[in-house]
Amino acid sequence: MKTFLRIASAVLFIHPAVSCAAEKPDDYSVHFTMQTAQGASLQRLALPKEALAALQSSSAADVRIFNGDGHAVPLAKIPLRNVTIAAQPKNWPIYPVMASTNQHQNLDNLSLRIEKTAGRSIVRVIEGTNPHIRPPATQHIATLVDTRPLKALLATLTVDAVMPPGEPVLLTVTASTDLKTWRTLAQDVPVFHFGPAANAPGSMNVPLNGMRVDNEYLRISWPPGAAFNLRGVRITPAASSVAPQRHGVLLAAQRDGKAYVVSIPFATPLQAIDIRPIETDQLVPIQLSGRGSHGDKWRALTTGVVYHINTAGTESLSPPIELNGVSLRELRIEPTAHSAGFSTTPQVSALLNPSECVFVASGPPPFILAVGRAGAPSAQLPLLSLIPGYTADAELKLPLAIVDVASATTRPPSQLTQLSQALGAPSARSLVLWAVLIGGVLVLAGVAWMVMRQMKATHKPPL
Repeated sequence: MKTFLRIASAVLFIHPAVSCAAEKPDDYSVHFTMQTAQGASLQRLALPKEALAALQSSSAADVRIFNGDGHAVPLAKIPLRNVTIAAQPKNWPIYPVMASTNQHQNLDNLSLRIEKTAGRSIVRVIEGTNPHIRPPATQHIATLVDTRPLKALLATLTVDAVMPPGEPVLLTVTASTDLKTWRTLAQDVPVFHFGPAANAPGSMNVPLNGMRVDNEYLRISWPPGAAFNLRGVRITPAASSVAPQRHGVLLAAQRDGKAYVVSIPFATPLQAIDIRPIETDQLVPIQLSGRGSHGDKWRALTTGVVYHINTAGTESLSPPIELNGVSLRELRIEPTAHSAGFSTTPQVSALLNPSECVFVASGPPPFILAVGRAGAPSAQLPLLSLIPGYTADAELKLPLAIVDVASATTRPPSQLTQLSQALGAPSARSLVLWAVLIGGVLVLAGVAWMVMRQMKATHKPPL
């Protein structure tokens, strides 16, 4: 029994010691040094494409940030969102509209025409729906803005005008493609200022609230008799929301008969594949197939047409073929049966979504970004748990840590990590724990067998 207690105690002491074993940077195949912002405990990091091209998990589970002591710091993945792009305001050409007071009162019934006289463009009223209207005199009743090149949603129209301080003027903005039929974008919006200076308090903006214009003129009008001299117009399109820019990673294609096989050394999901024939005047219909590992059966993904055409000195290239986030290890590009195929090996690039995370810059520098470990358990925490009092887009206000791509070093993982990957275990630490657990069970089984033998020998009846 004493032997049993000693062995059991040894097993119990070994288990917590192994449980405390932490991951090490050497467990990951690619390392990058990082430049962090001083004095900021929470920071944001955008993974470079070189890191995305080394991930061995489709969910980016094998991303770690280690501090100078070699300890992994807490991190959380930032959800992928569209990017909001603020449009720049632009000044547009304007032309005064001259008509009579009566025509001003029937402005929506007027048709306009732009005429050029002596190199100068003017706008004339050419007809009205009311035949009894006769223009006895002319006055500046509105301004025409030539926004025909603009095809966008509009945010704001800003006017540059001379007007008495503190006296609001109501502006109406309408749009037309033919200068005959008009639709209202804004009605009776007051503009005003309280001083002669350009930056005097007031508002010279007309909100357009996302109204769309497409190859149209704009017309700005104001009440008859208003002391208002419009000198210029600036228009700000509405901000647009676009998908984040994807990273392109060049891949090597190997000929396989008429087809080409592309080996993919990472597990990052493929959003699209860009296939470019090297020589011009090529158009190749293709079938794309993929598989998760070498030796698996090919499965059809999609079809497409890739081309590189030169027309009148202008080169045209086929757009990338969308794959919608599939994770593959090999891709097969096969021309269709009736196609002549590629004359030379095409250039193939994988398009990957960007990935960002928030991390706690705890411990001493230098900080290291480590990636590339098959079977690594996810260390990602919920974003809300890292940012106290989280509000929407709070992570975008954090200072941005920079990855030094030139510092990338590649090293094979430790032998223990390689063994855990070969056995399918989630990590080297788990492999050790399983080994200790199995060893402990075997030891306890042996001790139990010895105890049972002693008990049988003790209770053996005398002859």
